[in-house]
Amino acid sequence: MEPSHQRIVVALLVGLVLCATGFWLGEEGGSPWAGLPIVTGLLGSLLVAFTVPGRLTKKASLAVTATALYGLTFFAGLSSYSSAFAECIERGEGVRVLLAEYHRTKSAYPESLAQLETAAPCGRISRPTILRYEVKTDGYDLRFGDWLVEHTASESEMFMAHK
Repeated sequence: MEPSHQRIVVALLVGLVLCATGFWLGEEGGSPWAGLPIVTGLLGSLLVAFTVPGRLTKKASLAVTATALYGLTFFAGLSSYSSAFAECIERGEGVRVLLAEYHRTKSAYPESLAQLETAAPCGRISRPTILRYEVKTDGYDLRFGDWLVEHTASESEMFMAHK
């Protein structure tokens, strides 16, 4: 393979890694205006553009295209997170019911949500559930949130939103 073709293959691989990173960062559920997603997208897009041989106009077009693809995959990841968040709002109380049932039958709370009879809700595509569970000496804490609001619950309190 000649060197210019090798550089194009490398640029495509870097572009794929950039898009996968964008999706992964989006699924984190943070602000799209945070520094890490923006810097990652811009630097990665420039890396893709300047890996390919050719004129400056070609490199600029590639940078714009890579930035657009990164943005699309980032927002696709953010959409995955938003779906998990909505599912937590819809099904979070059901987890509290399952935990109460588990406690009633075993006289203790499970060490993890994986010990419940059903799969934990609020799953994302490339990451586990956004629902965080912590056993306490006298109960448990459940929480999920995004960059704007956090929802918390315990064995004695339903989910409440906090800013």
